[in-house]
This record gives sequence, structure tokens and C-alpha cells, in this order.
Amino acid sequence: MMAGRSIPIDAELFYRPVLNWLDRLAEAPPRSIEFCFRFDFFNIASSKRILFILYKLSDLQSKGCNVNVRWMYEKFDEDTLEIGKDYAYMIDELSFVFEEYDVAELGESRVLKFG
Repeated sequence: MMAGRSIPIDAELFYRPVLNWLDRLAEAPPRSIEFCFRFDFFNIASSKRILFILYKLSDLQSKGCNVNVRWMYEKFDEDTLEIGKDYAYMIDELSFVFEEYDVAELGESRVLKFG
């Protein structure tokens, strides 16, 4: 899951470990993977890297991996939902599920996490 705010100074450097991990995963793709995004906010540089992640997930799918993308958005945050729908339109070969959540019910920090 990737969650929180993504506003790194150097998005390329910040997201490189995730992109490299996906490259390694593509060498021996698993049967299936679910990749979950739950951002409060992300900047334009992060948006580009998220798109790169989705392209790599699409590559995994083309290699036989069943890829599911879960795009979570905070209750009433129509902008984040719309961005997720835009990604789903751009990468239409991936299966997207859109899930609303209430941040008050999460009870955890809102820092970007990988895992």
C-alpha cells in the first residue's frame, strides 16, 4: 500500500525503490498482486511516478499476473476519486476498484508508507 502525502523534493529518487522492485517482480511474476493507493495528496512529480508504477503493473499483467489496483479516496474527496478514474482510463487493461474511506476511522498516521 502506498498511503499519505507524496510531495518529495526528488520524486524520481524517492520512487526509484518501488519502480525497481516492480522491475524485479516482472522477472518472475506472481500469479496475482493487489496494489493499493490511498493518498491524501500528491504533487505533479509524484503523479508522474504513480503513472509509471501503473505502467509497470500493466506490464506484469501482460506477463500473466492478475493485477488489481485498489484506489482509495477519502470520503467526499471527489478530486482524488476523479484522478483515480483518469488513471484507470489511461491504463484500461488494469482492473481498478474505487473504495471510499473515512479518515477518522483509520486511526493511523498520514505519512507516505510502502508495504
